[in-house]
Amino acid sequence: MKKFKAIFSSIHNIYRLTTSSTNIKNFLVGSCRIYKNALNTSQVTMICKHINSQPFLRVRLDGNDCSVKKGTISILTPQEKDFFEKETEILDEYRMAHVFIFMETIGLVYIKRSPGEEPFTELQKRWFVSLSEVMTSSLRIFQMYKEEHKTVMNSIKSLTNMLKQYDATSYLHTKSISPLIKAMSKEMRLTEIQSRSLEYASMLHDAGAIPLSGNILSKSDSLTYDEYQTIMKHPKEGVELIKNLEFLRPAIPIILHHHERYNGTGYPNGLKKDQIPIGARILAVLDAFDAMYFGRPYKEKKSLAEIEAEFTKEKGKQFDPKVIDCFLKIIKRKNIQNFLGSRNK
Repeated sequence: MKKFKAIFSSIHNIYRLTTSSTNIKNFLVGSCRIYKNALNTSQVTMICKHINSQPFLRVRLDGNDCSVKKGTISILTPQEKDFFEKETEILDEYRMAHVFIFMETIGLVYIKRSPGEEPFTELQKRWFVSLSEVMTSSLRIFQMYKEEHKTVMNSIKSLTNMLKQYDATSYLHTKSISPLIKAMSKEMRLTEIQSRSLEYASMLHDAGAIPLSGNILSKSDSLTYDEYQTIMKHPKEGVELIKNLEFLRPAIPIILHHHERYNGTGYPNGLKKDQIPIGARILAVLDAFDAMYFGRPYKEKKSLAEIEAEFTKEKGKQFDPKVIDCFLKIIKRKNIQNFLGSRNK
């Protein structure tokens, strides 16, 4: 009975990995570990085709060591190439291989035990085949996810370019702050989904400003009450643009609330402290930094020292103190300062 529970558990783990992973390397490494633990094997190799810009990605677990390679077919061993070409299935006592086929060959898994170890049992062989059939579907689902992601990213870039052409003041220098987004995500221990949602939101956070008058967006003096009320609508307008895109739903709270203030005086809902989604609190800092460091047509650039003083003054008021402390720590890193300096000439 325990054996069957382990079988169901390993299949369930592959399902959970499929629905929670957004990174192909992490997906393959996790899948290899499931095979290794489920079948008590010393070595697992998993290869997939046509992911991202590289034809092949290979992950190998050997004991406690993990190696990852990506590139052309040259990264494969002669044996692995032969598996692909002949669509080989092996169910021997000390090695097993299964090619993932979904309309075409999309990958393979190869496991083996050392000669001194116990041979694979007939139950383990059937188990291996069952796991591999589930993995075939999972890998295809992951490929479809990446294809959808590529389509959505192209749509996001098109929308961002349109916003940039309409009004250059209403977008982040995304390429320039991308390292900051990654560093903040890591430092704040965001999940993979939270980090990716922050990236999407950074590109689309002011998309709702497209219908606004360019005169309002670039106005250097004080806004009138009516003009301010109009601007306050743009987070909700931005959400309206993307609400039907399932892929972007995790980014909606960030876009909607990135103008909230830590002390509750922001908009659109006057949220405060932890009521504001963490992604929105981070984006508020990134957005303010972008405006100060790169400047705007109506606002001069500030130095990093001036920006640090401004953020320190607004800790606990406009911005989350923890996010500010984390951000100031990151921009003091030499590699970040060198990168920012190269982008702000």
